[in-house]
Amino acid sequence: MVPVSRAFRSGTHRRGGLSGNNLLLKHFVARCAMAYLPDHAELEFIRESVLLSRRWRAKLDERLKPCGMTLARSTVLYWLDQSTEVMTQRELADIVGIEGPTLVRQLHALEAQGLIERVPVAHDRRAKGIRLTESARPLLDTLNKVSRATADEFLAKLDRRRLGSATKLLREARESLS
Repeated sequence: MVPVSRAFRSGTHRRGGLSGNNLLLKHFVARCAMAYLPDHAELEFIRESVLLSRRWRAKLDERLKPCGMTLARSTVLYWLDQSTEVMTQRELADIVGIEGPTLVRQLHALEAQGLIERVPVAHDRRAKGIRLTESARPLLDTLNKVSRATADEFLAKLDRRRLGSATKLLREARESLS
């Protein structure tokens, strides 16, 4: 017997294995998949956090597109702007929370846009430091305005008195994974 999800993806359901409305089958498969996930508050918290993160990224990517930016690239620029010293790629990857190869692709794109430059690091001849160029400053202002406006728009629907405790809880959850 072919499992329902594999049968649906392969089209077996149309050849006699399963019959009925495709929409009904999709619903059934989704319900079966959810049945295996325990309904605990902890997992619900994680699910909601992941969904929020995905929607936030999609919304900001959409709004940053006219600037020629994405949330991923603007995050790199943000952390470079926050740093008081030149950072190495490794330090930047750790702070941003991504793997080195992923960061390298973003840095190439930012360098091609003239927003960052690679400079020698005094304490390590092999490493290259990353810093913002002067042409990145106006863009950073625009990115901050877009991010702030987007946050204000979506957070306006929430009780602002609860944001502090929600932020604290999310930070504790993130730190517990480190």
